[in-house]
Amino acid sequence: MYETMEVYPLSWIFYIIFIFLTAFVFLNMMVGVVLDVMTQETAAKEHDAQENNHQALVAQIGELQSQIARLAEQIDAQSSDNKDQPK
Repeated sequence: MYETMEVYPLSWIFYIIFIFLTAFVFLNMMVGVVLDVMTQETAAKEHDAQENNHQALVAQIGELQSQIARLAEQIDAQSSDNKDQPK
């Protein structure tokens, strides 16, 4: 840098601009990496939450099916009792 400034006295402008642009590009790359990691973490959390919701729904559906089966058995038992009773 100092050698070029001896030949071209205004070359310091190039070096200052180069340093600022390089720092700006590097900073943007770092921000991009941080945002990418944060986006991946958020997506992973959302996926886990959806998986947990899915498992909860499957459990609730299974419980509802067993309740329906018990209700159907009770209805069948009541209808068979009604058939056995004389009118």
